[in-house]
This record gives sequence, C-alpha cells and structure tokens, in this order.
Amino acid sequence: MSTSARGRLSLGDIGLLILVAFVWGFNFVVIAVGLNSFPPLLFSALRFLVCALPAVFFVPRPAVRVRDLIGLGIVLGILLFGFLFVGIQAGMPAGLASLVMQSQVFFTVVLGVALLGERPRPLNWLAIVIGFFGIALIASARGSFDKASALMLVLAGALSWGVANLMMKKMPKTNMMHLMVWISLIPPVPLLLLSLALDGWSTIEISLVDMNWRGIGAILYTGLLSTIFAYGVWGNMLQRYQTVQVTPFALLIPLFGLVSAFLFLGEQHGVVDVAASFLILTALAINVWAPHLEAIFRSPSAKRLKSFRE
Repeated sequence: MSTSARGRLSLGDIGLLILVAFVWGFNFVVIAVGLNSFPPLLFSALRFLVCALPAVFFVPRPAVRVRDLIGLGIVLGILLFGFLFVGIQAGMPAGLASLVMQSQVFFTVVLGVALLGERPRPLNWLAIVIGFFGIALIASARGSFDKASALMLVLAGALSWGVANLMMKKMPKTNMMHLMVWISLIPPVPLLLLSLALDGWSTIEISLVDMNWRGIGAILYTGLLSTIFAYGVWGNMLQRYQTVQVTPFALLIPLFGLVSAFLFLGEQHGVVDVAASFLILTALAINVWAPHLEAIFRSPSAKRLKSFRE
C-alpha cells in the first residue's frame, strides 16, 4: 500500500474525485440524450463495445477467474445498465434516476447481511430506514403504472449494482480499470440480441444509419469517460487512500445529477421529490459517516455531556 494511503488527500486528488463525481452525475443527462438516438439495449451494447475495443488488446487480463469475469459482466453490464437505460427510457427523470441508483448502497448492506453474514452498525440500519422512506415518497409521487414501472426498473438496476458490489468484494484485489475493460467484453452481444428481439432489426438499422453527433457523443461519454476514466480514477483512489476518505465524494453524484438534469433537460421536481431527495441524501450521508458519528457519540466529551444532563 502506498504511503499516501494513510495521509491526507492532496488538493489534486480532491479535484479528481470531484471531477469523477461530476462525470458520473452528468452521465445520467448523457444517457437521456443518447436514448433519443438509440433504443436502450442497443445504446448499452454500444457503450460497452466502446469500453472493450480496442482497449482489451492493450490491457492485461485481471487475475480473476473467467467465470467471475463473466458473472460480473452479466450483472454489472447486462442487468444494471439494462434496467437503468430501460427505466430512463420508460419515463424516469434522469436527475431522480441518479439519486435512486444510489440506493445500491442500502441494497449492498442488506445483501451483505443475508449472503456474507456481515453485521452493520445501528446507524447503517437507520440509514436504510430513512432511505426506504425516501424511495417510498418518490414512488407515491408516481401513481400511474408507467411511472411506477420506470421507478421499479431503476431500483432493479440499483439492486443489480448491490449484487455486483458483493461479487467484486469477493474477488482478489485488482486494477479497477483493467477489470472494467475486460468485463465489457461480455454485455455487447447479449444486449444486441435482446435489442434485436425486443426492438426489431428495422429500429436498430434506423438508429445506426441516422446516428448523429449527439448519439456518438453519448456513446463515447458513457463508454470512455463514465466507465474507463471514472472507474479507473476511483479504483486508484481507493487503493491509495482509506475508504472513508474517498467514499464521501459519492454523495456529490446525485447532486450533480439533479442540478445537471435541471440545467440541461429542464427537469422540474415538486415538493415531494425534493423531500424524498433530502431523505435519501441524508441516509447516504449517515451510511458513509457512520463510523465517525459513532466515534463522536462514544467520545469522552459526549459521555460527560450525557452525565451532566442526567
């Protein structure tokens, strides 16, 4: 481990982490733009094709089992982004999608308990309860079946992300960028076949023939910037610094997503959505800073204050 892993984040690395959060937050706007040019499954297939080729010929294969690469490629590439892209296409606002996808944090905790026997802190459970109420508020504001189904699709994407987190957790430590390049080989063909079955060849042909600069830009952004660059930087930071130093920057992702969707897509959100966003962001903050909060509550000064009140 690098010596900087126990030191403070440098200003340059702080800037890089903020940039990564922006790239991921703005990614939801880019997805919405790209879906104007391509059906969702074709768009996702093209995104991973750009991730894999030609990089796979220059990047060493990660030291993980082939079946693990295939499994992660299916869960992360086909299920996660398939559900997300279809959900946004079905009517889920891009800004809210950036927020709802962060429920992967809560799914990861619950799945860790169920499958790995992990024991979360009480504050982690509090965060899950608060986050659940936030999601419930968003669902209550989407009374029609179409809007509710779009939310369920994005939640299914978040659940898939939680499963992928556990799969990566059980893998040996490896270069995240190399891993993303190699698992990107898995999704293109299955996604293309699914798009062919659901959308038809004529729709795919028209999308490819009429491809414009917006569509090309969306593919390049989601493939190269959002995946290769952002995951590469994020993985590098996690290796160089402590997790608690890096993960709080993920809280900026839905903020950048909501603001970007407002500025570039003109998305407007009512009081219920704003309240739900506040609850989910609060839950994410509690989950990230749970160790620090518990340390504060158990500090000598906190105990003295408690005894004084008693």
